[in-house]
Amino acid sequence: MTLFGIHWWSMASAVGTAIALMLLFRMPHPPAGSNPLIVMLGAVNWSFLITPTLLGSIVLVVVALIYNNLGKNKQYPTYWW
Repeated sequence: MTLFGIHWWSMASAVGTAIALMLLFRMPHPPAGSNPLIVMLGAVNWSFLITPTLLGSIVLVVVALIYNNLGKNKQYPTYWW
């Protein structure tokens, strides 16, 4: 995952890109801005995208859908965008 190496400019670019994508998709999550730093400084491989990142995200969405649709007149999400 360290295509450009561990340099100050590559880490700044990674964090900036992550923040820009979160704002583009209208789902900002400030702690997620540190994920690129964790990936780069931890020198993890590409499987880190599958476990725990992707699987954790899927579990969170499924739990939210189940929890928020338990009531009779509830419908979650009301819209995606």
